[in-house]
Amino acid sequence: MRISQFQKYSQKENTVTNNVLLMLSRLNDLDTSYYRSIIERINEGSDRQHHNSQPIFTQQRGIKGGVIDGQIEVKSSKIVIETKKNSKESVSKLIKYGEAFKKNSENQLWHLSAVKFEDDEILAINKKLQAKYPDVKIQFNSLTFYDLIENLEGIYDENKYDKELNLLLEDFRNYCFESNLVSNEEYKLLFVPTGFSYSWNKKHKIYYCPISWHSQKFKFFGLYNWKSVRTISEIETVVIADYNAENDELIVHSKGHTVGQIERLKNSLTELGINHEGLKYYILPEDEFYETDFKKVSRGGIQGYRYKDLRDCIEIDDYNNTKKIAEELKKATWS
Repeated sequence: MRISQFQKYSQKENTVTNNVLLMLSRLNDLDTSYYRSIIERINEGSDRQHHNSQPIFTQQRGIKGGVIDGQIEVKSSKIVIETKKNSKESVSKLIKYGEAFKKNSENQLWHLSAVKFEDDEILAINKKLQAKYPDVKIQFNSLTFYDLIENLEGIYDENKYDKELNLLLEDFRNYCFESNLVSNEEYKLLFVPTGFSYSWNKKHKIYYCPISWHSQKFKFFGLYNWKSVRTISEIETVVIADYNAENDELIVHSKGHTVGQIERLKNSLTELGINHEGLKYYILPEDEFYETDFKKVSRGGIQGYRYKDLRDCIEIDDYNNTKKIAEELKKATWS
């Protein structure tokens, strides 16, 4: 296995910041135009002065009122980076970082996190920066780690001959996903092998498994049978329960379910007639439940459940349209 360019064994925010700065520095080393391009993409072309000199990358720089996580500076330009893995930094702390900037300079304050400020919040922060530092030009920008990946992908799409750029993209993208800095939950399909229970699963639109299974978050769920994902839907609810077939008793341990959902589960288990303990039940919607045929083309079946990012399998405009996803998956294959 090739060694990654990014440290993966620490989850501290200063390590995350270091890896982001390392990516940008490495990008600049490969070609200064790549670095200029990613800054332009992030700022939608508004920051021309930031490209005139060699950038200087620094980390954990102390200022009055705090410690800056990361900083990129060139003559007449500076970017200050505040990194939070999965949360927003306080607005008061962000405003204090304005003290790191100088007059007669193009200044940017980046908030980098898996969580993004809303547009009205960004506008409010920029107004507060302008009010507190009226003589200093500061532009606040809220970025996600996925924003960096997308912009890096855009640069590679225009320079696919550059193998080193491809490796940098691959390493940084893998680092962000493996470190849980990027959530692909809204595009993720979980599909499960069903075997002899497929007819029952499909009829009742219910699937059961041990409580500990499927720790990753996902949006879409599929039933796999005979080397293909046969159905796709979202999850209506998850019920944790035990079932005693001898006295037809269902003991529900979870909360937040409707009477109708519990009745559906009870009736389906009565038909199945098997004792169940320590299981969770995925209750699938009765209406928005679609047949598909997402074929596995490699040899053999699957021994356990799988996850797929739908963006790697199909290209559509709306990944909220489950019916359209089902139709497109019929044209796709996987191995």
